[in-house]
Amino acid sequence: MKFETKLKAAAAVVILVMSTVALIPLLVNRHVAETMSDLKAAARREHLYQSLISMLRDAETGQRGFIVTGKEEFLQPYYAGTSMIPAVLLELKTENANPQEWGTLKNIEEVTNAKLASLSDTISLRRDSGFEKAAQVIAGGKGRSQMDLLRSLIGEELSDYTQRRNELREKLIITSNIAAYAGVAATLINVVFLLGVLFAAQRALLHRHRAEERANSVSDELRRAAALASLRNAHLQKSAELLHSLELAETMEETSDIIGAYLPALLPALSGSLYLYNNSRNVLERSARWGACDDEPDVLAPLDCWALRRGSEHLAAGPDALGCRHARASSKGTPRLCVPLITQGDVVGCLTVVGAALGGDDGAEQGRWIVQLAEQLGLALSNVRLRVSLRRQSIVDPLTQLYNRRYMDEVLKRELLLAERKGGAVTVVMIDLDHFKRVNDTYGHDGGDALLVAVAAALRENVRACDIACRLGGEEMLIVLPECNMANGLVRAEAIRLAIAALQVRSNGQMLTATASFGVASYPGHGRTVESLVHAADLALYEAKHGGRNCVMGARGAEEADGGA
Repeated sequence: MKFETKLKAAAAVVILVMSTVALIPLLVNRHVAETMSDLKAAARREHLYQSLISMLRDAETGQRGFIVTGKEEFLQPYYAGTSMIPAVLLELKTENANPQEWGTLKNIEEVTNAKLASLSDTISLRRDSGFEKAAQVIAGGKGRSQMDLLRSLIGEELSDYTQRRNELREKLIITSNIAAYAGVAATLINVVFLLGVLFAAQRALLHRHRAEERANSVSDELRRAAALASLRNAHLQKSAELLHSLELAETMEETSDIIGAYLPALLPALSGSLYLYNNSRNVLERSARWGACDDEPDVLAPLDCWALRRGSEHLAAGPDALGCRHARASSKGTPRLCVPLITQGDVVGCLTVVGAALGGDDGAEQGRWIVQLAEQLGLALSNVRLRVSLRRQSIVDPLTQLYNRRYMDEVLKRELLLAERKGGAVTVVMIDLDHFKRVNDTYGHDGGDALLVAVAAALRENVRACDIACRLGGEEMLIVLPECNMANGLVRAEAIRLAIAALQVRSNGQMLTATASFGVASYPGHGRTVESLVHAADLALYEAKHGGRNCVMGARGAEEADGGA
């Protein structure tokens, strides 16, 4: 075979190997995207199942509160839960449901509807026949058996989805490993083949300098392709770790720390900053930085960045390029890439990257990689922000922005355990606005809501940073005072009472004022559990009501509060 023919065959093999190496990242990227989509869908369905249980629990809490007290305001959690349950069930049936899950979904829907019907019947029975008959129905245990069955069914589904998530993560790791091994294998094949080509060239092309140059050119291309494949594989593996860490983040501040830790490894030859919109969405604040980016501004106006104006990436390379206003004069001429973080049409932030590597031979490839990374970061940050928002909605009262009863139960249990371990004290202050029904009747619910908002603001302004102010329902509120004894609790309650009495709230042209009655109880003297402590404060509140209102009343002594025990 002639040397020219051998050389052509060798070139064909080189092209084939390079094409294979180039295809590996594309295939891995597609597989990673599919796996991440499956992970997101699984997480969404787990959240829906957990939301269903939480709503039923809230509905049951409202039902039992109404049966015990007979007050309609205790049904607010019941109405809130039952109004959202049909939407959750519909979404479970329509969004990414597997055929194997349909039978279980049907059982869950039947049990849920039966539970809702049971709750509704018990509430109607309480209204029509009073507390005794309603209590007898609850004591029958039907509601508990329904909830146990529902928890069992949903628990099986959550277990299946947990197993599915683990399988997907293992699959993602296996894919990354395969890609890395394939890259190494392709590199070894390239190196072995290159050595063969060079050896043949030394023997046959001793006096043919041009052919030798062509062989060297092929060698350079192979090395570059191998290095690029290794870099892509490393990027894919590192970005998968970054996205997994962001999936576990609990707050937006934690995401900034995670991103700031990973970006130096993902973009080692570059520096830059991550900007996120503030709560008012009028400016972007720098939440993470890496590399030599000391001249980057801490606050970025949307109109100062061409990428934010255009809604797509903007590269400024060279002294004559169109630069952003936020780029300092000291960095003029250095290539700068700005990429908006967009998810579902909403801009959540901006990634700015600076470095000479953006303008080199591999600058275009580097830029494409950064754009892909920004897309993944935008989606991950949007998911974290959604989780944070949902968690806040689950523990904060939407009208007063105080914590709700569910959060109060959790935090008071925790504080009582801490107090028991440290031998400290915890005081609770029960607050009830005086004649609040009269305010609603006279000024309407708008006036009542305005008064509640003002009182809530007064509570936040007159408590310590470690204190927890909660709205239990209606005009009833409660403050948890950690590491505070009874004497100090009475002093704090009196200060808050004066602050509320000094309020003047304008609503619909009317000036509203308010007073409140207070009941104060302290651990361990008046109770060692959440129920007993709140009950003692509630009894003190009733004494304050009967004693003329607009006053602070401490709970009875430990012996009296516990029935002499």
